[in-house]
Amino acid sequence: MAPLSLPERDSAAYLSEDTIAALSTPVGGAIALIRVSGPKSILLLEALTRIQPIVSRTPRKLYRARLQEIQSDRMLDDTLFAYFLAPLSYTGENLVEIHIHGGAYIATRVLEEIFKFGVRPALPGEFSFRAVRNGKLSLSQAQAVSELISASNDAAISLALEKLSGTQNRLLQGISDELKSLAAFSEIGIDFADQDIEEVGLPRLKLRAQVCLESILRLADSFNRGSKVQDGIRAAFLGIPNAGKSSFFNALLGEDRSIVSELAGTTRDVVREKLTLRGISQSISLRLEDTAGLRVAEHPIEHEGIQRTLRAAQDADLLLFLVDPLSNLNAVRDEWAKIDPSHRWTEKTLGVFTKSDQVGADQISQVRNELVSLGIQTWVSVSAVTGAGLPEATETILKFCERWVHRSPGEILLTRWEHCQAALAAGEDLKRALVADEIELFASDLRQALHSLSPLIGQTVPDDILGKIFSEFCIGK
Repeated sequence: MAPLSLPERDSAAYLSEDTIAALSTPVGGAIALIRVSGPKSILLLEALTRIQPIVSRTPRKLYRARLQEIQSDRMLDDTLFAYFLAPLSYTGENLVEIHIHGGAYIATRVLEEIFKFGVRPALPGEFSFRAVRNGKLSLSQAQAVSELISASNDAAISLALEKLSGTQNRLLQGISDELKSLAAFSEIGIDFADQDIEEVGLPRLKLRAQVCLESILRLADSFNRGSKVQDGIRAAFLGIPNAGKSSFFNALLGEDRSIVSELAGTTRDVVREKLTLRGISQSISLRLEDTAGLRVAEHPIEHEGIQRTLRAAQDADLLLFLVDPLSNLNAVRDEWAKIDPSHRWTEKTLGVFTKSDQVGADQISQVRNELVSLGIQTWVSVSAVTGAGLPEATETILKFCERWVHRSPGEILLTRWEHCQAALAAGEDLKRALVADEIELFASDLRQALHSLSPLIGQTVPDDILGKIFSEFCIGK
């Protein structure tokens, strides 16, 4: 059977009034969900179920029905369906959801029959696009839907749910409304410049603009933490060759991703993976980077791997410095001196003694005392072979990373780079406004600040940009 083709992804397709359909769940499970939205959706459901009129049934309730081919009595599946009338649906349009059995062949047959009715396949994120277009969701809420789907830890889920509830949108809308109010007052101030009205005077307006600037700069600053919540905390594995970095890396992942060998220097590049660590009370996502040891390179490829190791250490949020207690401790000290010669990174470093199944606790304690000059305050002991110490290491890493992912109740964190850039641009506009000598210049800078905030607020965003945003969503959402 030929695969179903998708229409061309352009902004014009997103702006169409077509009836669209897509599978909103992966196939292969017990149940699959097909979603249909648009003017033909109710007529389509009547044609498939032979129930006429569908509106005689109560909306937003599940009903059982046999789906049949539109032009024959051949049965497609025994299903459940629900329908939603505009505007009381996710998209704000008439919308149908059909729960079918989850086999790939059944899904394909049902979708083929739907497309014969003049319904087209939905573009990625087109259902959410229509929800925004019809005022059911703000742009930030729609993007929160995408972030909720991709969330890989508790903090990311909590943050996405708060965005979806409108918490972030209300804060942003408050800033936007205040800037609009200031712009209106500044226009009045221009018109009545000769009457010296205090409420519309430049000093009073600048005080209000200063409050907006502080809120916007806090938002921009929050991106550093928000990106770590959403995308993960960058963690680099460091240590002398054959210290057990790759074994510990694989133990955390639960699979053999890095090459493990008794031959020193088998990792010649930075190996990257994303991992969610789950502890007793929280979870975090790590972007793990297993690096090459910093021995003297004998091959150009290995030399490049070592340079990448140093860059990974510089860019990492968390350094995991691994030490084999049976190794040459002078080599360990030399390694750390190459990584952090000025002791700038000790606060972001967690020491890990590997191969604890081969040494006793007293010997590890003695080695730790001998390495006190490294300045690393926190150490854990693990064995990648037996798994000993891995739960304790996980909890220590979680506690170590709490500084980046802890969030006060209701605190807004930006998670998208383009939103951070929008906040920074608006901040620069307001800074210019605060030093403006003339109220006309002040008003112009305020209008520019509002324009700069558009990607955050979701107002006056060009159609092609909207299309690009939603093209990154899942099909069927």
